Amino acid sequence: MKSPFTDGEVVRQVREEELEFRGDSFKIPYTNYRCVDTGKEFTTNEIDTLNLALLHNAYREKHNIPFPEEILEIRKKYGVSQTKMSDVLGFGANTYRNYENGDVPQLNNAKLISLAAKPSGFIDLVNDCDSLTEKQKEKYIKSAKAAYSHDVKLFSWLFRHQKPNAFTGYRAPDVEKLNAMIAFMALNSNFFKVKICKLLFYSDFCHFKQYGKSISGTSYQAIPMGPVPHRYGSLFEFGAEKGAFRIELVKFPEREGERFISEANSDVLNVLTAEEENTLSLVKESLGPMNTDDLIEISHKEAAWLENKDEQNLIDYNYAFKLKHPAI
Repeated sequence: MKSPFTDGEVVRQVREEELEFRGDSFKIPYTNYRCVDTGKEFTTNEIDTLNLALLHNAYREKHNIPFPEEILEIRKKYGVSQTKMSDVLGFGANTYRNYENGDVPQLNNAKLISLAAKPSGFIDLVNDCDSLTEKQKEKYIKSAKAAYSHDVKLFSWLFRHQKPNAFTGYRAPDVEKLNAMIAFMALNSNFFKVKICKLLFYSDFCHFKQYGKSISGTSYQAIPMGPVPHRYGSLFEFGAEKGAFRIELVKFPEREGERFISEANSDVLNVLTAEEENTLSLVKESLGPMNTDDLIEISHKEAAWLENKDEQNLIDYNYAFKLKHPAI
């Protein structure tokens, strides 16, 4: 990028700055550019979008407002169209559609959406909705009752945090996205488990740095070998059992290794957006060719690991703005 003032060099910089949204003030890692020649600061549309996303993340977290992916998932688990969901909630169709597309709900509307997330709450809303026929009510109530049997224990076991926050990259954990990330990295490669862990970390954190949200919603932990997905062993086993990728045990003279193998399966990869695929390609192309020991060494220079390794803490995604590797 060149300076709009002199056509010279620019520096991307991040600082903590306090911004307001709907009467609340939040400190966020504010990003902008500085012209080297003039010292003038400026932003781009892309950077403005990032800063706004970080501000919205903070507001949603403070007021427990569902994120867009959560709002969509609520509707999907009951098998309800956008129009019917807006009827159940008492919103205008455009209002509800905009919430799924990223608009931040007003607090009263957010409470209704959170109520609908619970099958019992959704059933109450359906029963109170005058615009639904008795047949439609029966259908949606049946779907809500079936949702009670969803294997919540398994999800809780796989992911320590179930709701979007700073340790999930402000995205609800999505095992299909994580499986797609692994399948993408393993495609036409010869990557083993430790390298996969590092590539996942850099992919999720790089995406957060660029867009204000992670790809998979996975939490990462600082352990001696560097940042890894929390409970990565269980997550990898689950993905392999679902057929998203395969894990092959390879014997070496002094140890065994787990190699990840993936075919070009569109059913697995099509959950990724174009932006997410671009992030994964960037990380795979820049870090994939490195040997595992060098990649571990690079991760050990990251503040995300250095400041959390002693207690093996989960890593706040805001460390993304301190990533050191030049390619990301």
